[in-house]
Amino acid sequence: MIYIIGLAIIIIALLILDYQLGSTITKNKKQSKKWISATEDIEVFGDGQQLFEQMEKDIRDAKKSIDLQFYIIRNDKISNHFYTLLEQKQQEGVKVRFSADWVGSFGYKRKWVKHQFDFKKINPPKPPFFYHLQKRNHRKIMIIDQEIAYTGGFNLGDEYLGNDIKLGKWRDYHVRITGAAVNIFDHIFLKDWNGSGTVLEKKPVEGDQIEIVKTEAEVLEDHMVQLLDSAEVSIELGSPYFIPTKKVLDALLQARKRGVEVTILIPEKGDHLLTKAGAMPFLQTVHQHGVQVFLYLDGFFHGKVLFIDQKICDMGTSNFDQRSFLLNQEVNLVVHQEHPLYKKMRILYDHDLSESKPFTLQWKQKQPLWMKTLTFVTTFIRPFL
Repeated sequence: MIYIIGLAIIIIALLILDYQLGSTITKNKKQSKKWISATEDIEVFGDGQQLFEQMEKDIRDAKKSIDLQFYIIRNDKISNHFYTLLEQKQQEGVKVRFSADWVGSFGYKRKWVKHQFDFKKINPPKPPFFYHLQKRNHRKIMIIDQEIAYTGGFNLGDEYLGNDIKLGKWRDYHVRITGAAVNIFDHIFLKDWNGSGTVLEKKPVEGDQIEIVKTEAEVLEDHMVQLLDSAEVSIELGSPYFIPTKKVLDALLQARKRGVEVTILIPEKGDHLLTKAGAMPFLQTVHQHGVQVFLYLDGFFHGKVLFIDQKICDMGTSNFDQRSFLLNQEVNLVVHQEHPLYKKMRILYDHDLSESKPFTLQWKQKQPLWMKTLTFVTTFIRPFL
């Protein structure tokens, strides 16, 4: 028994060392960046059917190039529809490049489709192995002819059309943009694809100003704390998961002490049992400090958005959890209230709040025993949720 305990301690120590080494190496590479650019037209989608229809139209209209990057891809109806469409465009002479995260596309088999376009799994396992098995490229990007860019929360799969019987309707936020900002997304895609991106010249750009924030290795945590610390009147956020780091949680609670009104929208349903269980202690803590928490009821809520003082909007691919803050590669957009994106996101968020109910301690207490047991278990694995 002593040997088993000793072996377990050694394994845990090695995993911790591996994780810390990987985190240090990644931070030293300094891959996180921010750009100020501009958009011309911008469209926001909260429904997968409408999003995929517009994506298909843009793909069919493509003349030169199609670059796609998803965290998750499937072998299902909508996925194979897009694979076939991309193969057709490749045969027409359009250059197609498709990438997916190694973990997020773990079940994907190249033999499922006869595609001739370039496909790459990014973030493959490498030393330090435990760290890189946890690190995910969570970005979702599509670029058409270097003139149109998409990003947001939707992956590629039937469940994002609301076809999952358990979860029901899928609510998410995704954007389609044109303008100078497309060049930034082209740079990000190429950097993830082959380790190097296009050289971006610093020059004035015309259009509605937008900040593009590319993060990994704890940089998103600092970005989020900076936004929360700037709040004077209100903080409103939406996320499928609520598992903040200590720094982020402290920033939220300090905001409440300053008299800032804080509103959080999360789904009542969970697509992952551990993430729902992991949120329970945090929900109780913020609720006891006067934070208004709402549970989305009209299906599953997967949107990612943050409003500060009803003047600034941050939206993109990152969840409000420790995995996004500390590990994942993410990309977010930050705009002020004058930008059309702010107004469109405001409409979607307010509508989704109207489709929710208030969180109460009674709701938490009525959770089944197995959920309460999982809540205790998640205490030890929160950075990976």
